[in-house]
Amino acid sequence: MVSGEPYLMPDSERIVLDALRAALPGIRCAVYLPTDWQPALRAAGGLVIARRVGGVMKDKRYVDEGMFTVQTYATTRADASLLARRARAGLVRLTFEQFGNAEGYLSHFREATGPFMTTDPMTEAQPDFYRFSANYMIATRPR
Repeated sequence: MVSGEPYLMPDSERIVLDALRAALPGIRCAVYLPTDWQPALRAAGGLVIARRVGGVMKDKRYVDEGMFTVQTYATTRADASLLARRARAGLVRLTFEQFGNAEGYLSHFREATGPFMTTDPMTEAQPDFYRFSANYMIATRPR
């Protein structure tokens, strides 16, 4: 643990974002959709939004399991699907390799819902933008 404080779990959202950035070089990965999302998406060829939306401390000393929503955006349905599958594959691989940062590392990956195309008023209003969403249970451990 960075602070040495007992029972303090690492920032799992930061670990997952760092992992996605490592797995998807050149793709912008963030917690929130940036205000410049359209130019950012076109410039990078895709956009990944990942955030923790729930979870539990599985073991108060060692394991925090977070529920993460991972959304991918691209200008074609095929590219958004591929980016979603690449994000999933990267998280699986980096969990197997126990990827980590200064706070902790990935220790277990479980898929709750695999990538699927979804829409909302924002993406429906943009005919050349597509979004895929998936939910994963990702466990992290402190250093």
